[in-house]
Amino acid sequence: MKGALINGALSTGMRAKALPVLVAGALTALATPAAQAQQQAAQMDFSIPAQPLDRALRLFSEQSRHQVLFDEAAVSGQQAPAVNGRYTPREALDRLLSGTKVRVNGARPDVFTLTSVGQPSGADAVTLQAVTVSGGSLRDPTTEQTGSYTSGALTMSKMTQSIRETPQSVSVITRQQLDDRNLTTLEEALAQTTGVTKTARNFGNHKFSIRGFTVDDNNYLVDGVAGIVYAPVGWLPIDTAVFDRVEVLRGAGGMMLGSADPSGAINMVRKRPRGEGHLEFATTVGSWENYRTEIDAGGPINAAGTVRGRLVTAYQDRHYFYSGTKSKTPLFYGVIDADLGQDTTLTLGARHQATNTDGYWLFGLPRYKDGGALDVSRSTSLIQDWNRQKGQVNEVFAEAEHRFSKDWKARLSLNHTEVDLDQRVAIPAGGVDRATGKGSSFSTLYFNNAHVKSDGLDLNTTGSFQALGGTHQVLLGASWSRQRIHQKSVSLDADTAIDIYNPDHASIPRPTRPDWDSKEASRMEQTSLYGSTRLQLADPLHLLLGGKFSWLKYRSDDGLTGKKTRDYEQKHEFTPYAGLVYDLNDQWSVYTSYADTYQPQSTYVTSSGKPLDPSIGANYEAGVKGELYGGRLNLSAAVFAVKKSGMAVEDRASAGNCPGSLASTLCYRNGSTLRSKGFELEASGELAPGWQLMAGYTFVTSRDDEGETISAETPRHLFRLSTNYQLPGRWNAFSIGGGVSAQSGYSYPAYDDTSVRMGAPGRAVWDLRAGYRIDKHWSLALNVANVFDKHYYSMVSQIRRGNHYGEPRNVMLTLRGTL
Repeated sequence: MKGALINGALSTGMRAKALPVLVAGALTALATPAAQAQQQAAQMDFSIPAQPLDRALRLFSEQSRHQVLFDEAAVSGQQAPAVNGRYTPREALDRLLSGTKVRVNGARPDVFTLTSVGQPSGADAVTLQAVTVSGGSLRDPTTEQTGSYTSGALTMSKMTQSIRETPQSVSVITRQQLDDRNLTTLEEALAQTTGVTKTARNFGNHKFSIRGFTVDDNNYLVDGVAGIVYAPVGWLPIDTAVFDRVEVLRGAGGMMLGSADPSGAINMVRKRPRGEGHLEFATTVGSWENYRTEIDAGGPINAAGTVRGRLVTAYQDRHYFYSGTKSKTPLFYGVIDADLGQDTTLTLGARHQATNTDGYWLFGLPRYKDGGALDVSRSTSLIQDWNRQKGQVNEVFAEAEHRFSKDWKARLSLNHTEVDLDQRVAIPAGGVDRATGKGSSFSTLYFNNAHVKSDGLDLNTTGSFQALGGTHQVLLGASWSRQRIHQKSVSLDADTAIDIYNPDHASIPRPTRPDWDSKEASRMEQTSLYGSTRLQLADPLHLLLGGKFSWLKYRSDDGLTGKKTRDYEQKHEFTPYAGLVYDLNDQWSVYTSYADTYQPQSTYVTSSGKPLDPSIGANYEAGVKGELYGGRLNLSAAVFAVKKSGMAVEDRASAGNCPGSLASTLCYRNGSTLRSKGFELEASGELAPGWQLMAGYTFVTSRDDEGETISAETPRHLFRLSTNYQLPGRWNAFSIGGGVSAQSGYSYPAYDDTSVRMGAPGRAVWDLRAGYRIDKHWSLALNVANVFDKHYYSMVSQIRRGNHYGEPRNVMLTLRGTL
């Protein structure tokens, strides 16, 4: 019999009478059984629209904080009426089931069991069998419509597991959190995530870091498929309107990534069609002429509901807090699910996203030559009014899933993405003399054009089996990706002084682009075979083992001369993964794990002419995780150590030209090691009825071989909080919330030829939110970011350039409707 459990793993054990939980300063206690019985009988507010019964039961479970046990086949195809008003949980559930062939068979604290009846006329009821789910395998990872700040399961590893079952630190930015905080880009979402910090890099193609290591393009996945994104948080920020959630793993993710930094893995999970018809609308008006509209619509396409579709479109037209810059970003996303029989589902989808930024600002502000921050307004920008960046992403994808049985399925995913990017900018550079205000100038006029094609394929099968008295899970798969980049650029010398206190945005006439003086064509291809298993060694003990064999080829050629410029290859590199999870009881577990990644260095050669071995990034971690209120609240605490060893260093003992190296005439050896260590705390989900929270604290230190930090922009102390509380009783239409991002200060040697150390002081940036539900269809929310108008630099880079102010206080008003 196929069963389902709403908002939590099925358990016949009694919940603890009282369990104090301390994470990030929050203390809560579970109610005693007597109090639970009182809560069950008490009336509460329900707001459940008419919809398919399975969806209605999920909302009922979320609003009542009760689990519901039912047979999926019994509720399939049945509609539930709307339930609005104050009822006891039992009264509300009876109203949901009225007119259906399902009834309440029995109840115990926090749990209702449903019964199927043969005919509406009252034939004999058939009691459902209790369904015991090992490891929560029937958890639903989808977060939209749950109202939750946590997820019932993760899918980035392709074996669906809960957060508690995953022996590494993981955060989930849910659909509700994205909406509540107005996080409309992946960049904004990651900036509110535990342990993630942003750094100024690469001609404005900014990067994030985790545990001191860089999150590069290879660290991103889309629906579990790696190698198919380009500059997703830099030049071409991805709009989050297309996502159900973003899963963030901290530490090496070799099982998912293979060749990558040991920083983490970020999995973006696309929205899929829903079983019921829906039309959702949101429009936002914000400071600095920031306007945005979203429409999300879909549902069954045919009468049988075997073909379902969804269309998401968004358009944003905005100016920025710094002068002279504005952008327009249209988005279109469409996806169709089609059931090809009872056991096979085919998915087809496409996304088009464009960005057109006038007055594009590439490098930010310089600093005074003594390392101090400029004494200028936050609206100051060093642009020319002809600066521009235009980019677009066109993506198509397909997926086929076949279910062999209730325990085994196979999935094939295909992705093709094309990116076009065109830039023209005047580049400012130069430290400023504090006394005279001089020293900065437009030194270069830069033109850049890139065309990127990315392809990805993943085939895997997952399942579970019984053996030796336990239930075990298995994953086997293969993946392939290819990315081809054609890039052209040209620079013109300029020497136009900048009055830093009164910059002129029209001091240089718009130049005519000369012929390209640099062209490069590069191609990276990765192939991998992977497998993992989750073995139940004993009732409370699970062993996770896995590994990935990877093959990588990279080559780049000079487009003007045809000469090969770089060429390296890595064959059958193995990245292992191991974890051990011990369940203390139904709610708490302890774990330890090891995972690694690699990065090829065969472009360098040793003194003997042998390609250099890859560097290896390893993550060691141990922790404790809690899953309370049937999975509605997840808690975790972890200690970790990350090491990236065998990095290329110059072999000074072998002077002279090195044979066979395209990257350098120097010889190299494996030698350098980077290290970081620390601990993390996180709480996510429902802290109390109506109170959603995502809070995380990270302490991390790092060092290289010389004892310097490996990532100065990664502060030792980092705290992130997002929360929202829906008021009870007669005030139920109102909600209040907000968040804070706080971190300690940092400093590091400047990149310029000076011994001056610089950095940024510690800061705490607070946000507020207030919401009002007008009726069951419409709601209004007011978000105030940086409510205390904190003056700070969000990124600090060099004396000559690369320093960016954080946003001043700003306001956004959002109207949402559901029809």
